[in-house]
Amino acid sequence: MFDAIHHVAYVVPDLDRALELFRDTLGMEPEQIWASEEEGNRYAALRVGDSGAFLELICPTDPARSKFAAHLDEHGASVHHVAFRDDTMDATLATLEAAFGIGGTAPIVSSSGWRISFLDTNATQDMGLQLVDGRHDSE
Repeated sequence: MFDAIHHVAYVVPDLDRALELFRDTLGMEPEQIWASEEEGNRYAALRVGDSGAFLELICPTDPARSKFAAHLDEHGASVHHVAFRDDTMDATLATLEAAFGIGGTAPIVSSSGWRISFLDTNATQDMGLQLVDGRHDSE
């Protein structure tokens, strides 16, 4: 069903300071750094060695737009979700819904360029889980 962990998303209050830790201290180079005014966030994706996985840093910049701002206010800097790569994401979403009643958001291509779907936290014990379309990610 899931092929691998694609990324772990960590919400932080200051992206530049987080990059100092992960890039400058821990030696993790960003694969990409971007901002989305529409989403109200700044982001960085840091590759985790040669695992194919990423650490995604998310920094809310506009609390009115960012869906991550409330998480930061409530929990401080912390993991928001774990994303699994799935080369059959659409079929997996259909199976999860039909067999287990676990729905997901309609797939979108996010500002990262990744095609994603968040699973319904009401059906995942309040855990933030996401699927990333591995076919789209590898193009």
